[in-house]
Amino acid sequence: MLLFMVAWLWALPAYIEQRLSQMLAERSGRQVTIDDVTLTPWRHQVSLDGLRIAGQADTPVFSSQRVVATLDWHSLFESGWRFERIDLKAPRLQLVWRSGGAWNLVQLFGGDGGGGESAPLRIDQLNVSDGRLDWINRRPDEPLTLSLESLELEARHYDNSDDRPFSLQGQADWSGGTLKGEGEMGFSPWTVDIDLDADQVPLTVLSGYLAHVMRAEPSSGALSARIRLRAGRASDAGTQVNGQGEIEELEMRDPDKDKSIARAESVSVEGLTFVSAQPQLTAERVSLVAPWLDVTLDEQLDTNLAAWRPPSSSGGSEDGGSEDGGSEGGGMHYAVDTLAIERGAVDFSDRHLPRPFELDFSALNGEWRELNSDQPGDGQLSLEGQVADGSPLRIEGTFDPLGDALNGNLNLHFERLDLKTLAPYLREFGGYAVERGQATLDLDYRLDQGRLQAQNHLVLHRLKLGEEVDASATDLPLKTLVGVLKSDDGTIELDIPMRLPLDDPGSVDFGSVAGQAIREALENLVSSPLETLSEVVGGSDDSHPDDASDNGEGTRSGESNESGGSDSSSEEDPALYERARTRQ
Repeated sequence: MLLFMVAWLWALPAYIEQRLSQMLAERSGRQVTIDDVTLTPWRHQVSLDGLRIAGQADTPVFSSQRVVATLDWHSLFESGWRFERIDLKAPRLQLVWRSGGAWNLVQLFGGDGGGGESAPLRIDQLNVSDGRLDWINRRPDEPLTLSLESLELEARHYDNSDDRPFSLQGQADWSGGTLKGEGEMGFSPWTVDIDLDADQVPLTVLSGYLAHVMRAEPSSGALSARIRLRAGRASDAGTQVNGQGEIEELEMRDPDKDKSIARAESVSVEGLTFVSAQPQLTAERVSLVAPWLDVTLDEQLDTNLAAWRPPSSSGGSEDGGSEDGGSEGGGMHYAVDTLAIERGAVDFSDRHLPRPFELDFSALNGEWRELNSDQPGDGQLSLEGQVADGSPLRIEGTFDPLGDALNGNLNLHFERLDLKTLAPYLREFGGYAVERGQATLDLDYRLDQGRLQAQNHLVLHRLKLGEEVDASATDLPLKTLVGVLKSDDGTIELDIPMRLPLDDPGSVDFGSVAGQAIREALENLVSSPLETLSEVVGGSDDSHPDDASDNGEGTRSGESNESGGSDSSSEEDPALYERARTRQ
């Protein structure tokens, strides 16, 4: 009996190695190797050194430096395996989500979901130390990989013959940040219901997933968030994410030009909800602290704002109605109840002019409410700030940039804006340099299915034109007309209506628009004494605009007409006015 016991204990490790290798190979469909098996019978322990399940090339799909398993002795004589405890030292697992939706190791971990022919595998407690998990998602066109290192994990009550999920909790290093999780998980059927706590995770590790939301890419930013992740049987809408989070020191770049287009000290999100079955991304509140945005209009009148929209779909989705493939209707749906802006700034550049135009906005504070890609035309915007020279700015109205076609109703008010700021536009469309002056602008914009209708009220203060820089800009005697339109307090008021197709803004002749506004302003002066108009229009186009409404002697040339006299000027007045009114 003693010799038999010694022989049995000597042969038992080889028997265990053979049974384990065979079971793992059958269930995984892969080659399994074990370097060494050590048996400690008085502790019911089996130690495996160098366990590997083959993967692609030289990288195993699962490996562990050492596995210490405390087993139930009945496992040696029954078809299945039951372990009281398994400790994995430095394991590495590649969990692959295939393009068809199946997991690479579902047969190994999942069994048949109960009642099948596969041998039962039960683990009362599983401990992982210094592990690594590579989650590879092959469902997108470009496979995505998320890697967790220094993984410490504890799982309990795993049973592949039962469809109930097992519990787990743990933490890991995620690219320099920390990820903690606690919840339930199951492989057959696939089930995830886990609360996750991320702290200072670099946003760049999520670049692949953010690429489905927008073309802009993060170049920096640290994510801290508390979310609940549900998928599979735990969700009735595909993958679901609920929670809140904050991103510190965010910076986004345009992938086409490799240029920074946005920054923020912090971006906090409350009430975040993502569902993949529709798909839909919503948030109750998004708060931006010290955001900065670059807006550029290029030579073709295109803007870099296209970087904030999702990439264009190429031929549609093959799994349009699948769990995570998106809806048949197309792209992602977005909704934000409140977007709060604190100490914001915008750098605007217009590069389609011969002389580039730049304008900076700062100290922007306000809110944008009810943004929804499914309900275009909503979006209550209230924003205050200032232009670079300190001029106050106010924007109010409705506008939602998330819709496919731009719709909205906005009022923009600029108070005493230095006209030198607008010099590139005035050079392009007015033909004159501006020596001094300020403008108060009330701009009413109506956006309807991508077409802009604008009613612009312009008040010019202390305008003084300099030398002519482009004689072809307009045929109107601009300096003379400035004197005609100037009131006693030195202001000029113009109403400029405009219709503009935003998909082809180059089709609008802004010179004709400005000319029409001046002609309408002249028509409004018909109710004034024609003699007053005569004095100014009769002057040369080179007269000083500040003196155009007064000859310096307090005498109007039209006084002789009022006394009944008739001279040649009385006949020229209507002609001069009509000529100024009708010239292009």
